[in-house]
Amino acid sequence: MFKKIFLSLFLITFFYGCDYSPIHSNKKKDYQIKITNMNGNSEINSYLEKALKRKSKNSSELVEIKINTNYSKRILAKDTKSFVTDYELKVVGNFEVKKDKNSKSFVIIEKFKYKNLNNNFEQNNYETIIKKNLSKTIASKLNLRINNFK
Repeated sequence: MFKKIFLSLFLITFFYGCDYSPIHSNKKKDYQIKITNMNGNSEINSYLEKALKRKSKNSSELVEIKINTNYSKRILAKDTKSFVTDYELKVVGNFEVKKDKNSKSFVIIEKFKYKNLNNNFEQNNYETIIKKNLSKTIASKLNLRINNFK
């Protein structure tokens, strides 16, 4: 009986001691994003630019970004007849963020592995969708880093 009371008091005290707050609720910062330079893969850069423009707000706080991207497609596996069965797409984004007088560099890497499709048209469409999704993921991660940038 004493153990149950002690355990329940301990759990109540423990759970009330936790200060839960959502990560992004009180860090909602508005800033304007200005892309000063873009190098690398033009398709990935255009997806990143669109995603970052959606997150940009009209604000007095200006964030300048230099973007350098690299896209690679690598063969992971082949079958017995030397036909490719598995690929890996890799997007590397190098970002230099300048806010006020502070400057920081970030490298964000995203990879995706997938099976080869028999139809080349479907394969190209699937790769385009993957590029868009990887670019959105990189833009979200960059946005989080900008929010935490001081």
